[in-house]
Amino acid sequence: MDSYSLVVESFTIHDTRSAINDTLWLNVSAFVDGDMVDSWSERLGEFDNGTYFTPESVRNHPPVVINDRRSKVAFIFQLANNEHVGPDVFNARAAATADQLAGMAGGLAGIGLEVIANLWSWLSTDCDGPIASDQVSGPRYWIDEQTDNAANSIQVTKNYLYHGPDLPSPCGPCNYDIVWSLQHNRTWMPVADAAQTQLTSIAGVGAVAHNGMLHCFGVGAAGSGVTHAATLTGASWQVEEFGDFGDLALATNLAPSPVSFDDRLHLFGVAADETILALAYTTDGGGWYDEPGSPPPPELKTKQAIATVGFLNRLYMFARDQATNHLRVTSSSDLRVWAPWADVPAGGLAPQSAVAAAALDGTLHLFGIYDTGKKPAHVVVHTSTKDGHTWASWDLVEAGLPPQDEPAAEPLDVTAAIYHRRVYVGARWETVDAGGQKQTSMGLNFSGDGENWSGWRSFPVANAIFQPSAPAALAAVHNHLYTISPRLTPDGDTTQVWAY
Repeated sequence: MDSYSLVVESFTIHDTRSAINDTLWLNVSAFVDGDMVDSWSERLGEFDNGTYFTPESVRNHPPVVINDRRSKVAFIFQLANNEHVGPDVFNARAAATADQLAGMAGGLAGIGLEVIANLWSWLSTDCDGPIASDQVSGPRYWIDEQTDNAANSIQVTKNYLYHGPDLPSPCGPCNYDIVWSLQHNRTWMPVADAAQTQLTSIAGVGAVAHNGMLHCFGVGAAGSGVTHAATLTGASWQVEEFGDFGDLALATNLAPSPVSFDDRLHLFGVAADETILALAYTTDGGGWYDEPGSPPPPELKTKQAIATVGFLNRLYMFARDQATNHLRVTSSSDLRVWAPWADVPAGGLAPQSAVAAAALDGTLHLFGIYDTGKKPAHVVVHTSTKDGHTWASWDLVEAGLPPQDEPAAEPLDVTAAIYHRRVYVGARWETVDAGGQKQTSMGLNFSGDGENWSGWRSFPVANAIFQPSAPAALAAVHNHLYTISPRLTPDGDTTQVWAY
């Protein structure tokens, strides 16, 4: 995820606006394609001449996520002396002022606050008024180029000298030096809504794009229901828990399997009694309904997560038969009548390996983990079909090689998705550090034909190592490919779901 933060880092006061101390308030606002996506204000305190650093609350304000490189963005800060306007009114009016400032491309350099002082006419009692304001604006790709440095930021040190029109006595011209920056980070971020309710799952997660929206699903506590999050842009999420299955509980170690098929988003899962459930469907992602019709043949039970995919106008489902340990497939054109389960040739596929499926240009691709019986003990493998019946031989992905920066890593599980007319496969890779502790990381590979692969790439690390704690999901929407996974936190929690 691409996150951005405008941070006023420090300021030096040479001359206050007030006779003695300035009561400083800071507002920071962000715009994407003309829409305000964030605005917040904070009272910094009372200050006389001197040099000061802003508090941690300013530096640690949640960043803004902007995933589209083509978006036109603007980040604006306003620093003001304010003794008379309350917090709620100040934030609302400062946001309205920022909305007007956002149209002034290139910031306020060369303009001067005096020229546009009328924008702050709401802040004019006694010595109240603007101290400084500035902005960074332009296409996101331009901002990314400017922040392509060791600090990942645009850094500005600037003098702001404001005389102001007709300042009443004893108010005087204010003279400030301000250090501020716009920071850009490419990092994992929690899947959480505006109220900071975070998506959690006690198992792996499933994800899919439907009608231009990304949907992610997990398992609630003790298999009690389905947790769900949805987003249009990756910048803001809707988080909820739904699904009252009565006495029927979901398996607590298996991810749900969502699939967009025939203008509906369908959700399947595995129950605690190992049966496969058709849980629910939605047309718009908002209202959910119990899944109608007959589920897949009830005689099949499984202890592994299932995989679903739309292919040749049918919905295909893959499951490991607990009775025979065979990998099997069924399909349906309407989710009412299902074809009999049929075996998928899976010689050498590790018995514990669930599979991942994705369809591209008339070919259905299937991925799993192969048990080699030697070092490396496990590798990622691939097969495909063009008709749903005849399968190619299983073949190694990337000749069985792990990521270059983790030569001793072994894959734990796989996930797959289609993005930009390529099939992408993701895997959790496990290594053992010098102290004997197991570490996990995410790797990604892609191919245009399922034969020639680009090489495994480990995800960049920001601030701390991200360790996926359960099988992840891949899904593509609005020109972006998302990886979503529960993570192992420093305090040992394995249920929080994050996205990259």
